[in-house]
Amino acid sequence: LVDALQNNTSLKMLELGGNSAISKQGQILLLKLMNDISSIKATLQSNHTLECLSVEILDEDEEIQHIDNALKINALYATSSWSL
Repeated sequence: LVDALQNNTSLKMLELGGNSAISKQGQILLLKLMNDISSIKATLQSNHTLECLSVEILDEDEEIQHIDNALKINALYATSSWSL
């Protein structure tokens, strides 16, 4: 799923509710998709289109908070005149 979303330019909302809780590794991969901070280039190439991600979570980990923050940034970017 993360691989498929890497080049996403149109999907703004993804509903994953009803699935079993996403594993820690899955959360980290989603975070890296949303905001890959491994390099400046990777950050610029991260998925900035996705604005809403609904998932079933058993324990709210730090990664989930970071994913939520990245989604908020994407939504703010979508409603502003900024460009990357």
